[in-house]
Amino acid sequence: MSGRKKFTTLGGILLAVAVLLLWEHFADGSSKNISGHTVLFDRGAVSVYFSPRGGAEDAIVDAIDHAHKTLDIAIYTFTSRPISQAVVRAHERGVEVRIVMDDDQARDRYSKYRYLKRRGIPIALYNGDGIMHNKFAVIDTQTVITGSFNWTASAEEYNYENLLIIDSPEIAKIYEDYFAEMWNKFR
Repeated sequence: MSGRKKFTTLGGILLAVAVLLLWEHFADGSSKNISGHTVLFDRGAVSVYFSPRGGAEDAIVDAIDHAHKTLDIAIYTFTSRPISQAVVRAHERGVEVRIVMDDDQARDRYSKYRYLKRRGIPIALYNGDGIMHNKFAVIDTQTVITGSFNWTASAEEYNYENLLIIDSPEIAKIYEDYFAEMWNKFR
């Protein structure tokens, strides 16, 4: 194993341990500041994934396949066939799906924008100053999928990225409020 690979693996392990230690610290019921919001954890779980080939794409598909009521997605670049198929399956079984995407990325040749739009999924496009660089989803106002992981084949196969799946209604509410603000502004 090369020195770089050892460092990357060790770095990934250390990051996972840090996340788990932070989770234990939050889970004790103490008040913590997260992005300007105080959240008290009394229940929940965090799953951590790293790419390449660390199961992040499968974890996203599995989470979406378990959506029952709502699926709100804010995504910068979206080219993953398995994830887009999971989104369509959710929509077809009656889950209310809404997506906010960056306009430039939505028009990319490999973007799943057209595929999703043709299947009746409402999509709002951001085309203002800067970019809409979010990468998150909120499922049933209970679960948050977030991290640097782009919803692309490259992210799963080649890139070094991270993904967190957070089961916490408190965190989901914060993300849901932020999503609603973008949805109302960009649609």
